[in-house]
Amino acid sequence: MNGADRDRWNRKYRQKEPPPAITPDPFLSLALQRLPPGRALDVACGFGDNAIAMARAGFDVTAIDISPVGLAQAIPRAKAAGVSIRFVETDAEDFDYGREVFDLITVFYFLNRAIVPQLRQGLRRGGHLLYKTYTVDELRYRPSLNREHLLAAGELRRLFAGWQVLVHDEVDTGREVFAKLMVRRRRHVPRKDGRWTE
Repeated sequence: MNGADRDRWNRKYRQKEPPPAITPDPFLSLALQRLPPGRALDVACGFGDNAIAMARAGFDVTAIDISPVGLAQAIPRAKAAGVSIRFVETDAEDFDYGREVFDLITVFYFLNRAIVPQLRQGLRRGGHLLYKTYTVDELRYRPSLNREHLLAAGELRRLFAGWQVLVHDEVDTGREVFAKLMVRRRRHVPRKDGRWTE
């Protein structure tokens, strides 16, 4: 586990309070209206709003975060919401994503390109992945941010190339700039002979 990263996220969560009500990202809320329940993974779950929303929608949820400070807020919030979630304190790089384990994987406002192969491996065929985080144009509003943690134009779609794109957009709200992506892992994959197989 990366101690410097853990300390950085702990400071972040100490500096703000969780919202008084469970407030999932609107992108997730819309997606949950069309997705059937299954096993879900929320990466970098923070105060747990998105994980709680998925559990309320009937998903069997695992939520991971490197910050014990964030999780110490998320766990009682989930209990108060009446849902059961497996919260795991771990660096996203150290977590075992398994192979074709999850029907839904969500990542919001967190970017670690090193885990993309594990995300791709951990999602079941026919499963969905939602990803939303800042692009490099966010530097216009917050020039102190580390460019390494910001997406280049079109990068998010390239990271999950080969999967069916259901939603892709890059948005400048006048206060922040983010990219969002919803993709579905195809049930069939092309073979070298041009045919398709599972």
